[in-house]
Amino acid sequence: MDYDLGSNFTVVDGLPALSRTVATYYTAAIDHAGGIKGSYHLSCGTWDTSLVATLQHSSDDGDADAYTDEADTTYGNVVSVTLLAAGEGEINVPNPRERYTRVKLVLGGTCVAGITNIKGPLDVVETS
Repeated sequence: MDYDLGSNFTVVDGLPALSRTVATYYTAAIDHAGGIKGSYHLSCGTWDTSLVATLQHSSDDGDADAYTDEADTTYGNVVSVTLLAAGEGEINVPNPRERYTRVKLVLGGTCVAGITNIKGPLDVVETS
């Protein structure tokens, strides 16, 4: 995790950029307690696939409350991104439905893909 003192944002490698095959992957979660807003920046390079990314939410990081797909844009969040060619996308979460969010990534073939999580601006300064 990197904390940018100049901008008051936290940047995390949510899903490291690697060559990935047909499967479902999950990013590291954003805990919205210290910084309400968040976003997930998707990148897919080498291409032989389809990519569908879906926003999920949970009140306790999946311990007792399992992650659930965010079904609609009622809260103003971008809930999914579909790429049918190499490129980039963003899932923006200005109003999280619950304390934790993450992205479920479904690949239909081989792809070099990665996701960066950005949280902020932070309400409090993190020290770790």
